[in-house]
Amino acid sequence: MKEFEFFTPTKIIFGRGSIHKVADEAKKAGTKGLVVTDNGMIATGLVKKVTDHLDKADINYILWSDIVPNPRDIDIEKGAAFATEKKVDYLIAIGGGSSMDTAKAIGALMTNGGKCEDWYEGNLKKQIAPLICIPTTCGTGSEVTHESIVNNTKTLEKDCIWGPQNSVKTAIIDSEMIDHLPGKILGSTGMDALTHAVEAYVCKASNILTDAIALKAIQMIGKHLVPAVKTHNEESLDAMMAASTMAGMAFGNSDVASVHSISEALGGFYDIPHGVANAMMLAPVSRLSISGNPQKYADVAAALGIDTKNMSVIEAANAGVDLMQKMADELEIPHFKDLDIIDPKDFDRLAKTAANADETFDNPVLMNKNDFKKLFEDLYNEGK
Repeated sequence: MKEFEFFTPTKIIFGRGSIHKVADEAKKAGTKGLVVTDNGMIATGLVKKVTDHLDKADINYILWSDIVPNPRDIDIEKGAAFATEKKVDYLIAIGGGSSMDTAKAIGALMTNGGKCEDWYEGNLKKQIAPLICIPTTCGTGSEVTHESIVNNTKTLEKDCIWGPQNSVKTAIIDSEMIDHLPGKILGSTGMDALTHAVEAYVCKASNILTDAIALKAIQMIGKHLVPAVKTHNEESLDAMMAASTMAGMAFGNSDVASVHSISEALGGFYDIPHGVANAMMLAPVSRLSISGNPQKYADVAAALGIDTKNMSVIEAANAGVDLMQKMADELEIPHFKDLDIIDPKDFDRLAKTAANADETFDNPVLMNKNDFKKLFEDLYNEGK
């Protein structure tokens, strides 16, 4: 058995209605908090659902909501300056991956100083400011990972502030926060969680602990994602929130792979939402990667609920990829060719960015620039 490390310092509070514990956690975190969220979250009433508990307990906090999807370095630096000016000493993130990644990055600049670009090499010196994360989607897993994905406005590519110092203090996982999440967002973020779990399991950096967690997450998502979107039943919403966090724990201690290499290139250049890009690319990239570890892809198929006992390993692996695409289609995930923003003139640059991404080297099959470019061309011309 190969050597590995598994690092999970975050306290996890799970359960419907568990959001009421936010005030107790805030008291432990510091004396003045910065609630990091976006205006869309405020409009839904979800932020008030949290701040009502803070107000009732006389918690001292201020609100900061200047967040955009695929958080940018300039916005993060503004947030850190605002936090310093207001003398806050801890943070509460309410939202999806953009809010949580922004809060982690703000926390990193609060304690380490400098700009985002100073900390892209896993070189943080100090633990980030104490952070409580409250996810409002079932996709990113950012509440338990040690990375903050940052859109570099100079290069139009995604960079990452990462390392054990970039860890969340407490995650409150309450499925009531997604009771009214629109089906399309629930679907794309759920497929994002599936991508995290699949890539954590099949990638070259996986280990025995991440394998166990990832496979269980895949099993739960296969059973509950579509019902969660179609019916919003409490059992499925609970399962999806748990599976998303589990997938985050898995890839945070393993890695992701070439699906993410592409989604980060697309997000950095076109600003395509991360969950949509992952959901769109999961099946096509998996199909190209089966030969690198067919047994693991067969395991994924079985975890998704396919009866594989009378199939060969390759047949099972392909059946699993077929089901991934079927799920994406049922959840109305767009196809690459259907996005108006896509321009074939950009394929060379996108392919170069994807090929150079760190996670590319952990994909079961090593993909080079030409492989990525051909995939873009094939998907763009699909059905033509």
